[in-house]
Amino acid sequence: MIKGAFIRAISLLVASVYLLLFGSGAAVTEPFDVKDPDACVLSLTVFSDVHVESNNIPRYQVFVNDLKNAVCNETKSDAYLFLGDSTMNGQNIENLIFHGTVKRILKDQKVIPVPGNHDFGNGEGDYEKIRQRWFDYTKAFFGLDLEKPYYCEVLNGFYFIVLSSEQQNIDNMHMSDEQFEWLEQRLAEAAESGLPTFVLAHYPPRMAKNINPDSEYDLCRMLAEYNREHDLFYLCGHLHHRPDGTTYHAWSGFPEVYLPMGTELTGAVDNNEISEQSGFGAILEVYPDRVTVRIRNFYYGEWFEYNGAPLEANWTLKNPIPAE
Repeated sequence: MIKGAFIRAISLLVASVYLLLFGSGAAVTEPFDVKDPDACVLSLTVFSDVHVESNNIPRYQVFVNDLKNAVCNETKSDAYLFLGDSTMNGQNIENLIFHGTVKRILKDQKVIPVPGNHDFGNGEGDYEKIRQRWFDYTKAFFGLDLEKPYYCEVLNGFYFIVLSSEQQNIDNMHMSDEQFEWLEQRLAEAAESGLPTFVLAHYPPRMAKNINPDSEYDLCRMLAEYNREHDLFYLCGHLHHRPDGTTYHAWSGFPEVYLPMGTELTGAVDNNEISEQSGFGAILEVYPDRVTVRIRNFYYGEWFEYNGAPLEANWTLKNPIPAE
């Protein structure tokens, strides 16, 4: 309790200083909304790869403006999802800035965090120590008392299943048989709800690797089998995938959403210039008969268009949500 209170106090102090010095620029705060507010059952705001670091002020400014625009949704989001790489190297100062800023701007709104390779040191440092640091911050700010980097949250009856790599690495999500067995159990529970299931990970599903070389588990096959009768949606980041025609697809037998980098910068020399690629995220909307995902540029306060049309996906539910 004392440790968590201390972490929160220091984080909020550090974030207040950063916001005062670097986060007071004019954000786009015009209201926006989901497509059909009266019919919307669940609304989610999704970011990935914001890569907060103490010495990159332009990136921090994009991050702050992203959050300030996100809270202008007239249909309040039921949760904010951060799909990993919220920090650059998992350092204490980066965690202080990220978590404190999220708390200052989002206040008490629900947050579901996903760990990424950068949050666990990006292939360097003491993996166990850095992972425990992430546990400490997620407990202090989001009330998660974790012993494993994977976990499940149930929100308004909807299952949010968070997957994670269990080894220090950069390029793959190394999963143990224990995590696969746990995932099977969570999917069985989610199936009983009859509602859409959301699997969240930093890595794309085809980047999952088995720690046990003799394991017969296959993530894509497991999720595809579930999606044959149920409704499953996989959200991920990691690739810094700029929005285009492959942002949404179902190549492995279930819908996948590839989030762009939330704070991308450009520039030939120092890569520190804010541009039209800065500030991407998504709004996910659940309706009784479908799930809609739209890419939004939160820095500029605009819905993103690709080839002259809004970049959105609409998936019809195999199991419509009954009216209350």
